[in-house]
Amino acid sequence: MALGAAIGGLAATVAGSAASAGERAFDIATLKPGYLKRIAAIRAGGRLPIFDIESSYNPTRLDLPAFATAMDKEGIAVMALSADQPGDLVDKGQRWSDDGFRLIAAHPDRFLPVGNGGNHPAWTRSPDRFLDDNERHIVEDRYPLMGEFEFRHYPSPRQVERQETWRDVKIPIDGPQGHRLFAFAARTGIPFQIHYEIEDALLPPLDTMLSRYPAAKVIWCHLAQVRWASQAKSYNAAYLRDLLTRHPNLHVDTAFGGPNSIYPTSRERHGRVWTDDGDIGADWKALIEDMPWRFLAALDIGGDRQTSSHLEQWTAGLRRFLDRLPPGTREIVAYRSAWKLLFGETIDG
Repeated sequence: MALGAAIGGLAATVAGSAASAGERAFDIATLKPGYLKRIAAIRAGGRLPIFDIESSYNPTRLDLPAFATAMDKEGIAVMALSADQPGDLVDKGQRWSDDGFRLIAAHPDRFLPVGNGGNHPAWTRSPDRFLDDNERHIVEDRYPLMGEFEFRHYPSPRQVERQETWRDVKIPIDGPQGHRLFAFAARTGIPFQIHYEIEDALLPPLDTMLSRYPAAKVIWCHLAQVRWASQAKSYNAAYLRDLLTRHPNLHVDTAFGGPNSIYPTSRERHGRVWTDDGDIGADWKALIEDMPWRFLAALDIGGDRQTSSHLEQWTAGLRRFLDRLPPGTREIVAYRSAWKLLFGETIDG
C-alpha cells in the first residue's frame, strides 16, 4: 500500500481540527499523531524518514498536490515549509502570508506550521515591521517554529548565474533587529533559524548573542557552507564543537552543497564537510557522532526550486550525506533531533 493511502484516513480526520475550534490557531497536540504515523509508515516501508527542518516556498506557485505526492515518494515525513511572501504582494502592503493554514488544512500530517521566512523584500526593506508581524502571528497563531532570518546572505548560486544581486543581505546580528529577535525567542521558547554566512568577522557577534540570550533556541542553517575559504580561516569542526559545547541553545541544520557543488563567484566547493572522494571528513563525522542531537536534517527547498523534480534531487543529496553516518546517528539527525527540539520529547522505537 502506498504511504499516502496508508495514512490517508488519519490525515482526513486531523484536517478538520488543525486549528482549535472557534480559533484560527494551530493545535500542535492534534497534529503530532499524524506526524508520528507518517514516520512509522516510512520506517515500516524500509526507508529512513526525514523531518525537514528548513525549506521555503512561494505560495503563489506551489503545486501542492504534486508536492505532497513527491514527499511520499521521497520518504519525507514532515516538512517545516515556510512561506516567502512574493515581492509583488509586499509592494501591495501584504507583508505576511497566512498560506501555512492552507498547507495544514490540506495535509496536516505532512507539514509543520512555521512562520514566514525573514528574507527579501518583507524583511530586508522593513525589518522592524516584519518583526512586528512575526511576533504577533507567532504568538496568536501558535506557530511552533519561526522561519529563516537572513542576516548575512550572499546571492545563491542560481542567483549569481542569473546576475541577481538583490540578495546580498547585510543585517547585523548584534544590531537592534537581532537583539529583538533573540529576546523574543528567549521569552517564548520558540526556535528560529538564521542564514548567517561563515566568515571570521561574523563569528564573534554570533557567539556574543548566543551568550547573551541562552534561552533563545537558534538553528544555524547550512553546516560548514563556506563561500570564500579565505574569509573563514578560523572555522572548522573544532571551532563548531567548541561553540556547540559552550552554547546548548545552538543547533545546526545540514542543508549544504554536495561534494561537487561550486559557488560560482569564488569558484570553490562550498560544502566543506566533504572529502575529495565524496565522504564526510573525519573531524566533521566525529563531531556529528559525538553531538547528534544538535544536528538537524534539512533540504533547503526554496521558491525557485519547489517542483517535484527539485524535491527528488535535493532529497537525494541529503540522503547521500545521511547514508555516510552510522545508523544510530543517522536516525537522530534525520528526524529524532527535530522532534526533540520542537516538542521536548524523544520518539519511541
